[in-house]
Amino acid sequence: MTAKWARWSGRSGENWLEIYGETEPRSIPLERILATGEDEGHPFTAYLYVWTLGYTGDARRTEVTLLFPAEDDWRVKDLQAVVYHLPPVQEERAWRDTLAKDLQAAGPVLAAVGTVTAGLTGFPELNAVASAAAHLNARSAPQIPNDEWYVRRVHDTVADTLYQGVEWILPPSFVNQIGTRVTGALLVQFIGAAPTHTALPEHPTPPLLARAILTHGKESNELPGPEDAHVRLPLRVTPEEPLA
Repeated sequence: MTAKWARWSGRSGENWLEIYGETEPRSIPLERILATGEDEGHPFTAYLYVWTLGYTGDARRTEVTLLFPAEDDWRVKDLQAVVYHLPPVQEERAWRDTLAKDLQAAGPVLAAVGTVTAGLTGFPELNAVASAAAHLNARSAPQIPNDEWYVRRVHDTVADTLYQGVEWILPPSFVNQIGTRVTGALLVQFIGAAPTHTALPEHPTPPLLARAILTHGKESNELPGPEDAHVRLPLRVTPEEPLA
């Protein structure tokens, strides 16, 4: 298994969009996720998919979408979405104070998650996933009043294939703080889920798709562009190896 990247750049190189992550992840059967017996515990891995884009000129409203195909014998379970920032930003004190408040408010929840996952005998990997999500949350840009960024779950149909994914919405003033290179990430798990209909002959798995829209005033720029609507990252999901 290895991580790969795919990138689109405009003719002038002023705007570009890149995505990178694991192209051959493994899925785990759904019934094993909350197994509590030592003989039932089944390790699994969470995967991080990262997008980054560059632009020139004034900061603009930014929408970024990652889409996973939903037409095979697995489904993606999104766990944590983040937007990275490199401190100190221009309004570092406000960002740091907000982040501290967010982490303080999340403290009891994270402690409860740790207690619950520690009690799942034979399945310590859940603790690792919870820790990874907490780590990402600590590195993510906070929700600043009047400049809140947010995410939402979305779906789309591309080339007759159903896709499910996550979309980031970033306001211009927030993007201005980040800079002209903006990066976000999505932590996911892959869950095995066989279709109820007769399986079709083996066919190539559709790729992971990424797209972005940069809006400044009445002007919008789509990345990659009208000729090819998405950046594509190869994706081949295989089941976890069976327990010995």
